[in-house]
Amino acid sequence: MALKKEDRRQNILSVLSERESINTQELASLMDVSLVTLRRDLRDLQKSGLVINGYGVVRAVNQETDPNSFFLKRLRLAREAKERIAAKAIEFVEENDVLFIDESTTCYVFALKLSRAFKKLHIITNGINILLALSKVQGFSVESSGGSLQYGFDSLIGPRAESLVGSIYANKFFFSCASLRKKIGTFELSPFSASIKRKMLLNSSAKILLVDNSKFDVIAPFKMAEIDEIDRVITEDRNFLPSEAI
Repeated sequence: MALKKEDRRQNILSVLSERESINTQELASLMDVSLVTLRRDLRDLQKSGLVINGYGVVRAVNQETDPNSFFLKRLRLAREAKERIAAKAIEFVEENDVLFIDESTTCYVFALKLSRAFKKLHIITNGINILLALSKVQGFSVESSGGSLQYGFDSLIGPRAESLVGSIYANKFFFSCASLRKKIGTFELSPFSASIKRKMLLNSSAKILLVDNSKFDVIAPFKMAEIDEIDRVITEDRNFLPSEAI
């Protein structure tokens, strides 16, 4: 008798609690399910922040010791707002677009929605989790910026990353920020994040900011963009922003 969905997923987590990682073929065999069913379960578990799935390997997320836990904590903040913002953002994407996408958790949610809404896109990103999420999307050309790993942010940064980004021109740049200050611009917690995002901004035609209310007027030291450099801001609170930025 086939197991119910929740029972299957609990069994997956039980297996992963005993093993650091497992390939999807072996896991499907252990669970006695098809790869299609397993991938569906893994996708939902990954969206819930319980597993990491990519390149045919699955591993459980250890919230205390996994360096990815900071990303997952940020992903859970204002998750419903991020979902709504990302759903609106895909309205500004067209088939065959060339997109820069930053490493933010909001853009991670956006990338997941892209994978279900489009058949052919060219995406360049410095976000490791975005690369993993899109790695098996048939029809997408997904390119890593390369560079050095920025611990805790799950992002790629540095001169090599900026050099590659500087050699590509995208028609749209989707990004978020650590802070959005009214009439001033966007700010980042890391100078390296600010630098590579700046390179993406300068090498794209349309700049589209995805930002939830928790980022308004908070303190972040490194400025990335002037408010008038941004073509569109997608947020839930239009009253916060100058009308020309909406």
